[in-house]
Amino acid sequence: MNAVTIFVHGFNGNADSTDHLIHGAQKNGWAQKMLVVKIKNDGAMDFDGELDQQVANPMVQVLFENNRAPERRQVSWMHQLLIKLRQSFGVEQYNGVGHSLGSNVLVNLAIKFGKDSRLPALKKLVTIAGPFNGLHGFLSQDTVKDVMTKSWEPNKRTHHFKKIVRNRHLFPKGAEVLNVIGSVDGILNNDVYVAVDSARAVGYLLDGVAAKVSELMVIGPDGYHCELNRSQNVSREINQFLWDEKYIAQDFKLINSYRADKVYQLAPEELNWAN
Repeated sequence: MNAVTIFVHGFNGNADSTDHLIHGAQKNGWAQKMLVVKIKNDGAMDFDGELDQQVANPMVQVLFENNRAPERRQVSWMHQLLIKLRQSFGVEQYNGVGHSLGSNVLVNLAIKFGKDSRLPALKKLVTIAGPFNGLHGFLSQDTVKDVMTKSWEPNKRTHHFKKIVRNRHLFPKGAEVLNVIGSVDGILNNDVYVAVDSARAVGYLLDGVAAKVSELMVIGPDGYHCELNRSQNVSREINQFLWDEKYIAQDFKLINSYRADKVYQLAPEELNWAN
């Protein structure tokens, strides 16, 4: 069994938050959904399904009964789940895919418990629209070109972000990260819920610690916070990143969902049309 891929929804999320990504991976033959774990408010877990050792790329969907629980509690629940997956199912490696707050949970989990030998090793991590630095930067009007040439370091830092930066050295050094961010035209520089500046901050957090941090920016209709996890273009990029051994993630890739027939890998001087 290869690395188990775990999908985690965001604040107020549910199965629909990750169903599209899971179904897309399964439909295209990349992986197979094997297990749904429902975590109750007291931390008890209900397991629906099994992890078959014969399945190459099994997927696990995590659902929180209390989908508005504080981030620290969700991190604690996920910590216990990972211990369980290793002890009871023999999982030695895992990938994480998080949407919105689920991204924060997976990053904080990896940092807080990065040295816990009871956990399987983190192989790859996909973060989608994570509010890593709160709502700071929500009113920024940077162009795509600005984003490409700008440092990942946020202009201002929340207290929580400062705290996790101090502990970033605990993040598993062999793990690769794909960070997906969205920007909706005409609504300043954000995906309507999360600022581009905040979503990009995970790059600053993990640069030089993770094996590699790659950035995928989506502009246009698919850049909306609740469309990033439903976009076929995004799903394709995630599938390749997680399971295609020949795929090499670019440092920065742009998807303009107004031109859905194309995926852009452009140099800054080629981005005048996106301003």
